[in-house]
Amino acid sequence: MIGIGDGASTAFDYYKTLDESTARYRDHPRYDGLDPALSLQSKKGKQLLEDAVEAQEAWFHETLDKLRVKLESLDYEFVMDDVDLTRFDCYRLGQFAGPSVWIYDQHGAGLRSQSAVEQHLEHNSEDEFWVVPADVHY
Repeated sequence: MIGIGDGASTAFDYYKTLDESTARYRDHPRYDGLDPALSLQSKKGKQLLEDAVEAQEAWFHETLDKLRVKLESLDYEFVMDDVDLTRFDCYRLGQFAGPSVWIYDQHGAGLRSQSAVEQHLEHNSEDEFWVVPADVHY
């Protein structure tokens, strides 16, 4: 993803490309030594996807648990006024894309859960899948 217009910056700060001679990227320690794309058939590719799903779901559960505590302790007015970022947490939990969604399909649609990933892989079982690590900053 690259911004449009003069002076626009790339959304992906840390990633590798297949043609590194013309790439604008910086290595991120998390992806040290990884290829720019890993087949989902490979051990590393499977592990990377599994780790991403687990991390995304752990973040979701943690955020949901914190939101429940906030909703139980705050009056409606405080929720409306976004005290303690309560409404913002609701927004993040409901996102289909953006910083709260870490896994995307080949069309850029967010895969927000383990079941969404599994359904996508099932419905596209004839395709060859690749895991492309990227660290996106919004």
